[in-house]
Amino acid sequence: MIDGISIELLNFSPTVWEQIPELEFSVLTSVGSGEELGSRKAHYNGLDFVIEPRGKAKVKGSIHKFYNNGLNNANRLTYEDLQRAVSQLKAFGIEPKKTKLKSFEIGLNLDTSKCKIDTKTFLESIVYCRGSERSDMELNGKTGYGYTYNTTNATYKFYDKAEQSKVQAELLRVESKFTRMRAVESHQIHSLSDLLDKEKLTRLILDKFLKPIDETIFFEWDQIKTTRRLPAKYKSKFKDLRNPDWWIKDERSRKERQRNKLLLEKLINQYAKRNIKNILKDLISLELKAFSRSKKGDKYTTFEALENWNITKNAEKKGTNTPCIVCADSTEQSEVKEKKYCLCCGADISHQKKESKYCSHNRKCRDKAYNLKVSEKRKANKTKKEKEIINLIDKLGSQLKLTKTTNPNRKKTKGIPSRKTSIIVTINGTRKMYHGSAARFFLNEFEKKTDESLTKPLGHGTKCT
Repeated sequence: MIDGISIELLNFSPTVWEQIPELEFSVLTSVGSGEELGSRKAHYNGLDFVIEPRGKAKVKGSIHKFYNNGLNNANRLTYEDLQRAVSQLKAFGIEPKKTKLKSFEIGLNLDTSKCKIDTKTFLESIVYCRGSERSDMELNGKTGYGYTYNTTNATYKFYDKAEQSKVQAELLRVESKFTRMRAVESHQIHSLSDLLDKEKLTRLILDKFLKPIDETIFFEWDQIKTTRRLPAKYKSKFKDLRNPDWWIKDERSRKERQRNKLLLEKLINQYAKRNIKNILKDLISLELKAFSRSKKGDKYTTFEALENWNITKNAEKKGTNTPCIVCADSTEQSEVKEKKYCLCCGADISHQKKESKYCSHNRKCRDKAYNLKVSEKRKANKTKKEKEIINLIDKLGSQLKLTKTTNPNRKKTKGIPSRKTSIIVTINGTRKMYHGSAARFFLNEFEKKTDESLTKPLGHGTKCT
């Protein structure tokens, strides 16, 4: 639950760390004089031990990784595990009461396979969070696996933990990072020992972790693709409510946002087959119970207030591998016959073949979907061709020479000019041809890159060798 921390040690002598063999400090020095240029730092099992030039000692990093001997933080860290991890810090001279928290994180790793919904679906369903614009997270050099929402005092993250940690699982990470301690000053949390206080930690989780989840808006586009089945009075409003930009583009009062949020959730409950937010809350409830579980028994007495946060029980499988719809409003999960709707117009096609995707009485739906696929394929090919041209120009540079030519393969058609822009590139005896828009793009990029100014306008036919 508690993961990333940044603490400053009070009344602490850094010489204690210098005598610990596990901590190997390194520091930047001047090449000439050998003078130290900055802080000394040692990394050990997911934590950075920092000694600043003025003698301040700080610890930064993941206490979850520290407990796992530096491996990863993709598994579960219970309250008892957190207590052991903080106790292990005493071997480095760190007393929990003699620390000052600078920032910290609360996070849960949710096993989404329990509800048969993949992590990507949860991520794509987030519409609005805490009045902030969504920013892409970069995980292992790739984007599209997570999002952050930055506010003045905190950052809220939703991302694919399995992708980040490179483990074979379906794990959704839900995390709140408090970048400024004034975000939690009302909870009287100032040191590591305060994070071990059950009462303080309970109030903190309820107010600063679970409340933002309640306020976050989730909407699955596939559940209500069109407004066809909605009442006429909601059709126009619904188009705004499902648009992430609509929630943040104008200044709205908290009361107005809450009213619109309740309306959207009402429509989801009534017209969608499932409410993904309720399912997410069920997963969180299951993980919270595991976090607070006492190994002396199965009765949850440590964090009783957390048990009452969410009362639905829809996230766990009921001993069957049969595909089913998770009912978000009932107290028990049951199998429901899944209805199918046309992916284009939204018409009910449950009576058609199992593999049907579009309504059979409206050919336009299939044509529209086909044209969209063709358009996307053409766009992808065009982008690939443009990248190829840019790399070619960068590679050859000034070696390219322009001479006038025509396209010998151009067929004459009545009413259409018999010549069009053509590029023929010869590389190591191999000829490569570009025509039409690709050739025009080639010319434009070449003119940008070339050092020589072209004194004459180029003709329709051009040859590069």
